[in-house]
Amino acid sequence: MIVNNVNSSSNYYSNVAAARYNGSVSYVRGAQKSDAFTPSKEAQSFSEMLNKLKSTSDVREDKVRQLQEKISSGQYFVSAQDIAASLLTNRF
Repeated sequence: MIVNNVNSSSNYYSNVAAARYNGSVSYVRGAQKSDAFTPSKEAQSFSEMLNKLKSTSDVREDKVRQLQEKISSGQYFVSAQDIAASLLTNRF
């Protein structure tokens, strides 16, 4: 019979603890719903510019086309001095 009294009193305390826990969870959940992130106008425009840059090609098609035409027609010439100067100035 003492066991029943202990069980009944422990049920009381577990119910109180559960009520406190449920209250805190609903409070935290309510806070999460109200939290929001809104980027500034500057951040939005920066993001748009970054996406445009990522979508553009690194190859300048007009320059490549001009060089291809010069090479195919035999008009493209680079002096040995220019090549040597480029190698010496562009160290890795």
